[in-house]
Amino acid sequence: MASGDSCEGLLMHVIRFVLPSKNKHLKKLLHFYWELCPKTNEDGKLKQEMILVCNALRNDLQHPNEYIRASTLRFLCKLREAEILEPLVPTAHACLEHRHAYVRRNAAFAIYSIYKTAEHLIPDAPELMQTFLVAEADVNCKRNAFIMLCNCAPELAVDYLKQVYGQVSGYDEPMQLAIIEFIRKDSRNNLAERSRYIRCIVDLLNAKSHAVKYDAANTLVSLTHSPAAIKAAADCYIELAVKEADNNVKLIVLERFRELHTKYEHVLDDTVMDVLRVLHT
Repeated sequence: MASGDSCEGLLMHVIRFVLPSKNKHLKKLLHFYWELCPKTNEDGKLKQEMILVCNALRNDLQHPNEYIRASTLRFLCKLREAEILEPLVPTAHACLEHRHAYVRRNAAFAIYSIYKTAEHLIPDAPELMQTFLVAEADVNCKRNAFIMLCNCAPELAVDYLKQVYGQVSGYDEPMQLAIIEFIRKDSRNNLAERSRYIRCIVDLLNAKSHAVKYDAANTLVSLTHSPAAIKAAADCYIELAVKEADNNVKLIVLERFRELHTKYEHVLDDTVMDVLRVLHT
């Protein structure tokens, strides 16, 4: 199949002899097969055999093993046939309430993918993700739900941020990075929120994660040309260069500082001496 041969004659043999297998490795290989095999007839209609495949996928989405559920949810993200996805939506939706965070985080992305592929199958997905985001405790689940809102319903992402501005500095790294990326994109058009975005980014300059601090500094200089903000970003770059052990990272951060100093020389003249601290590390 990888060489271009559709191997259509294999379909019923796979359904009869491989699909019933409980072997986890075979199930994973089956997902590759379902992804590649032709699912429609020449007239564009879904093959009748795919009904059996849908039933098998639904059963895997209800499997007691959380890894099989999660693997099946990830596979749904690769499907583009609405006729196959439609009967699986309620089961995928139910996985958002699974006791294992591993299943919930994959369910969030599956709902996101289904919504992008066939919005009519789950028209309330943004509101569903908003509710899930507020109630969820796992950081990776929250991140996945927030990413969906950022891309499919940015106004709901803004509403969520309005409720949690004061808590963002206490979030874990994945969620903080997702928030910074959204602020960087949304600030171009949402001038009404820009002042709050700036305050949020300034708070993240003091984050524990070096990646978050670096991303926040980069975003801050793109949001405002205020001398105080430029100075804060420059101080953040210097602090990162001092504390970071990797010399390659030091060079990247110092290059960003050099670019900033070239553009805002009159603001950063006093900070040049601070760069000498890097030489002592």
